[in-house]
Amino acid sequence: MINLVGLFRRQGKQGQASDWIAPGQMTFQPDGPSTRPGQAAQPVPTRLRVVYDNGPGEWLRGALRLAPGSLLWEPDAGINADPVELAMSRAVPAQGGRGMSAMVTYVETPTGLFQLELDPELFEMSRELVAEEAARRAGPPADPGAFPPSTN
Repeated sequence: MINLVGLFRRQGKQGQASDWIAPGQMTFQPDGPSTRPGQAAQPVPTRLRVVYDNGPGEWLRGALRLAPGSLLWEPDAGINADPVELAMSRAVPAQGGRGMSAMVTYVETPTGLFQLELDPELFEMSRELVAEEAARRAGPPADPGAFPPSTN
């Protein structure tokens, strides 16, 4: 599970998502009994809405849960909506919405187009961060041409 402590730095883009966070602001902890496997203990409250051909739907209250390899938006209790996995999505340019806030990110997923009430830069950093941690936990890729170490 990922816990973010503090705020992302507002700097120009650097090499990796982990470069954008001050040391000690992120800790990874094993899943505990109070959380479901792979889910963060401290969700980030944010709203999401589906974008239909004729325009966006209603804003739905929910939260983002960051975990290695997952950036899951889940609806709040009582909201009739399915969770949306955003880790493999991509941000797309705004769809010509006059008066749209800079804090809204258009996100394209295999299940459709959504608006996420989150700064686009923060969304991208979050996606990269969960991908980097998933890759770090998976370890370096095996070299199929490498020989096993000698035992002599």
